[in-house]
Amino acid sequence: MKIAVLAALSLGCMQAALAAPPDAALPLVLAGTGPYYTVDVTLQARQLSASGTLADLRVRNAAGQAMAFAWVDAPAAASAPQRVPARLYKVPLPPAAASASTGQPRQAWIVDTQDAGDDLLHLDLALEHGTQGVYTLAVEASNDLQQWRMLQDDAQLVQLQALPQVGAADTLETQAGRAHLDSNGIDLDNVEARYLRLTTAPRSPIPPLVSAAITRAPHRRAPPPLQWSEPIAASGCETTSCDYPLPRNAALAAVQIAPADVDTIGQVMVMGQVDASRLPPPRHSLLRGPLHALRLRAERAPTQAGMAWDSAAMADVYWLTQPSGAPDLHSPPVRLDEAPWRMLRLETFGPITQLGHTAPTIRIGIRPRQLVFVARGAGPFVLARAPANEPTAPLALAQLIPGHSPDAPLPEATATVMAAASAASDTPGTVAPQPAATPSHTPWLWAALLAGLALMGGMAWSLLRKPAAPPA
Repeated sequence: MKIAVLAALSLGCMQAALAAPPDAALPLVLAGTGPYYTVDVTLQARQLSASGTLADLRVRNAAGQAMAFAWVDAPAAASAPQRVPARLYKVPLPPAAASASTGQPRQAWIVDTQDAGDDLLHLDLALEHGTQGVYTLAVEASNDLQQWRMLQDDAQLVQLQALPQVGAADTLETQAGRAHLDSNGIDLDNVEARYLRLTTAPRSPIPPLVSAAITRAPHRRAPPPLQWSEPIAASGCETTSCDYPLPRNAALAAVQIAPADVDTIGQVMVMGQVDASRLPPPRHSLLRGPLHALRLRAERAPTQAGMAWDSAAMADVYWLTQPSGAPDLHSPPVRLDEAPWRMLRLETFGPITQLGHTAPTIRIGIRPRQLVFVARGAGPFVLARAPANEPTAPLALAQLIPGHSPDAPLPEATATVMAAASAASDTPGTVAPQPAATPSHTPWLWAALLAGLALMGGMAWSLLRKPAAPPA
């Protein structure tokens, strides 16, 4: 009886030890002169964490010691953005564009934002009334009209009138809402510049621009650029919707929707699955016309217990060809508010097949969260998930870097999270993280297991050799 109890206890302890994997980690590659290093916690790195807050992530050196670090807070919210008129001037083609001319007429414009101190968020362009067409522009920025930097080389403008549909059963309100396909805005992503230069792309017609307006806000530290996932396929579709799985801890800042077929146009509602207890109040500004019925239909849709669908955006999705060999026209990414969704749903007004014979694919964009750490001890350094019982120990950035002000730039030295090269993907559009080279407990666990088995075998052998007690 004692032997059986000892054996059970020994096997249970060893099995529990073998079942406890080492902490997940990804290696860091340091560049620049420390001791302070800035790390972009990418989409893959976010999946190391067991929490959406990333509170269990640490930077460790070769000895396994945790480094002092601070999370970089998101740039402070500026005052409300303002939309103001901008001055629009026709100008000759820049030398590079003129030398590369294909013989087709092209045009350039200068947009004077009239303020060099603000961040430019969005550019709205107005075309002549009744214009129909699709146009491609290169967008550059400058503060002195001499030095120009490229922002986008394929910004697209669309203004189309829908053809009447014979026998359409839609209401007049729905038909009016679908009468135009307009996309006359260009996202500038917080660029700081006094002037913008717009140049028609080769083989693109010249848009008849008549005016421009800029949405701007007071300057603040620029956020890190969006990181885009690989294409994500739908996990399931119904008549008017498709659902897409999302990587763990992904706070979506944007989604790019790619229809399956060329020359496709559709209107979609983008929704995210969240805990029902965290569902925000309805976005009343969105609930207009046919969208109201769509929202009600989404709220009635069955979902798993404790979960709900939250509507986030409405967008026109298209993939159109252009004449004369010009690049195809693709709908721009849909901007989102970085909500921590578990699933994403695209819902259409009619059958989902209006977006193609197969379900569209999506790519998600996130803004990497940043941290700064002090490198101490010998490398290599890793970004690792801490054990559940390890206390959270981040500092404020001003504590980590004495004298650091909120508007000061981050340390120029960087530590880049390296992807696991041979890992199999366990989440859509991402690569599964692999543990870094940390000390393995497997050899001594197997040694303990063999020693325990040998001990139990010796005890059993001694009992078998012991003579049986004589009968009473």
